[in-house]
Amino acid sequence: TARQMLETAKEKNVNLVIPVDVKMADQFSDLAYTEAVDVDAIPDDMMGLDIGPATAIVYAEAIEGAKTVFWNGPMGVFEMPSFEGGTRAVAEAVANNKAADTIIGGGDSVAAVNKFGLADQMTFISTGGGASMELVQGELLPGVEALK
Repeated sequence: TARQMLETAKEKNVNLVIPVDVKMADQFSDLAYTEAVDVDAIPDDMMGLDIGPATAIVYAEAIEGAKTVFWNGPMGVFEMPSFEGGTRAVAEAVANNKAADTIIGGGDSVAAVNKFGLADQMTFISTGGGASMELVQGELLPGVEALK
């Protein structure tokens, strides 16, 4: 699926930005041993729990030049301080782009911007992440249709 998405983006001349590194850990714990590695270098006994610092920079640069940002889903396990860096970097980049319309969709994304004190800097926030994705894909939503 990922390969097909990359091919489709290339065919349509769309710059699809994907992670280049990840913050890995030896356990699902804020006290875990962590290290940033390339996305294809995670050993079998480790797990990726956040985007890495290089990816955070790439994402922030992409967000900086955007006219519209639609964000659905955190970058990692932002509830643990050891793995909040990627989500914080993205949230701050979205908040700092004052020229863009910024739409935050989904309960976890909303929780993240609230945790970092940035909710008041977003254009629109919705806890309906799945519904928001369906709406921008052009699908009909029963609740919206009923209002018509």
